[in-house]
Amino acid sequence: MAAKVFRRLPSVLAFALATSLAAGAIRAQNAHLGTESGLDRAMQQNAVKDVGIKPVKTVKVDKAEEAAYKAFLASQNSDPAMRIQLGEYFTAKFPSSHYLPGVYGVLTSSYFATGDTDKMFTAGNKAIQLDPQNADVLSLMAMAIPRRVKPTAPDGAQLLQAAEGYAHRAIEIIPAMTKPDAVDDATFEKAKNDKLALAHSGLGLMDFNNKKFEEARTELTQAVQLASAPDPVDYYLLGNADYQASYLNSAIAAYQKCAATGTLATTCQAREEAVKKEAAAGTKLSRD
Repeated sequence: MAAKVFRRLPSVLAFALATSLAAGAIRAQNAHLGTESGLDRAMQQNAVKDVGIKPVKTVKVDKAEEAAYKAFLASQNSDPAMRIQLGEYFTAKFPSSHYLPGVYGVLTSSYFATGDTDKMFTAGNKAIQLDPQNADVLSLMAMAIPRRVKPTAPDGAQLLQAAEGYAHRAIEIIPAMTKPDAVDDATFEKAKNDKLALAHSGLGLMDFNNKKFEEARTELTQAVQLASAPDPVDYYLLGNADYQASYLNSAIAAYQKCAATGTLATTCQAREEAVKKEAAAGTKLSRD
């Protein structure tokens, strides 16, 4: 099932791409304070003399770095392969750039879009190390790791523990995020809820794998309720959690929604029919 469930909504990735690039642009503006015009510098120096503090040091602009980043920015509407090519070039060529947090953030979502799990995890870890408050990467990693990592893998326990931490951190910081001026309220709320849905999805799957079925139901219910376009995989997982917790009617409803679309439609339809038969025969009692 792992190969089938490693998918997510394009709208989430698109917003992640835009916000990561915007974050990089803001860092660039902050890094280049004091490099405007000679008049600006003269005014700054005069003001500094008046108050008796040291002037801000001028940051030297690397024209090659700026050009490479501009090309990377221009690729945001291109296919993931193009973003990956330009992002990998940038990170290799400018390993100390102040743009790296945003670049690694975009690489994370781009690797996700192409299904390159290993590179996604590597880029995601680097993005979070550089910016521990990167909600885009935190939420995406929180969802993706439990879907791709088996607890029995050599580093499985460590990765899953990290994913749990990413999910909780995302859930903590996303509600307090500041809306960019260029984004309207409705779009911003939708994007925040989609990120929260990813985090809750990851927690729900981890709870299910740990046989915490009630907790899994709670998390996965939040995932499908928050998402602007709920992931059929989350409905499948919710149906499984409902069934294991003996909420047969809820399981049937979740499987029906899963069966409506996506690669798991056939599987969910079969599960729906099987649970209906059990409920009708009374071989498994329902709590709802």
